[in-house]
Amino acid sequence: MYYHVYSSPLQKCPLFRNDADRRFFLNRVVLCLPGTNIQIYAFCLMDNHVHFLISGIESDIRKLFSCIKREYGRWVNSSDGPVEVKLDDFEISMRVIKGEDDFKTVVAYILRNPVPAGLGSPTSYKWSSAFLYFNPWLNQFDGVPAKEYGITKLRAEISRRGDLPDINLLDGIYNPVKWCNYKKVEQVFGRPIELFKLLGKYGVENEEESKMEQVEKNAHNDSFILAKVQEYCTIYGVDKVEDLTTVEVRALFRSLHDRWGASKKQIERILGNATSSLR
Repeated sequence: MYYHVYSSPLQKCPLFRNDADRRFFLNRVVLCLPGTNIQIYAFCLMDNHVHFLISGIESDIRKLFSCIKREYGRWVNSSDGPVEVKLDDFEISMRVIKGEDDFKTVVAYILRNPVPAGLGSPTSYKWSSAFLYFNPWLNQFDGVPAKEYGITKLRAEISRRGDLPDINLLDGIYNPVKWCNYKKVEQVFGRPIELFKLLGKYGVENEEESKMEQVEKNAHNDSFILAKVQEYCTIYGVDKVEDLTTVEVRALFRSLHDRWGASKKQIERILGNATSSLR
């Protein structure tokens, strides 16, 4: 199954303070991938959210991003930065991709993210996979072998003591040529002109964002989520959400989102005033 995986933009702080944060996040994606059947086809890191085109089992993908969030949280808490990063609201949503045309639209949408943000063209933006596709000079992006990069420097940047992938590093990042399946994207589009035409198409954002909004609305209907809330309250021996502690409400929020796919807006609508303590 193919998914457009994305996080809602953080409103009160950036997700990434600097390039070191972005490097750590992408490298953590690579370190969390072994042992899964997940494949990544496209990605884009923006200042306060991320987008990925991924295939795999939904539960495995959610576990992958839980791993990334946990490790990235340790990184931002242990490293200095100009502002504080709070990951309480970092949660992913997943939209199933239906067919080849949908696949193409999602690729274009992900790669076009820098354009409406005024950060340049897709191919000039450093923190996406745009440079991989139909690139006649891709063999020049070999990078530095991990062994030559310097194990001390690498462990400091990766923040990990265990075994590290034997993958060349490109500007401190595990080379996406080795872990991003760009060839599948080229196969789907067939010709470079088809990709570049879609990258330049006006309205791609509107088309995909309307689908994303529909996913947020239809993850589960309100009655289903309400039933899960009541089950949760019963477990904790209370009659209503207002009787839960702040810690318990946070755990409920995470469970509704991660396990049952409820959107942040849907949860806030259902839980009402009980979520005000989370803001």
